[in-house]
Amino acid sequence: MNEQLKIIANDACIEETFTTYNIRHSWATIGQYIGISTKTISESLGHNSLRTTGIYLKSFTNHDLDEANELVVS
Repeated sequence: MNEQLKIIANDACIEETFTTYNIRHSWATIGQYIGISTKTISESLGHNSLRTTGIYLKSFTNHDLDEANELVVS
């Protein structure tokens, strides 16, 4: 799967790492940012505990989120 994702990334001129881990992490982080509960994110990722989900989620300050959002939409 990750080898195929590398091909997709290359075709789309994406230079960053593009793996199933990155996609799952991004989904979880975006979910957290838009207000999806950690419990729902945890269940969606198939985790058995919220502690495991904590590996995916970090606490971001609004400043960090604003900067990231600016990069994404600009």
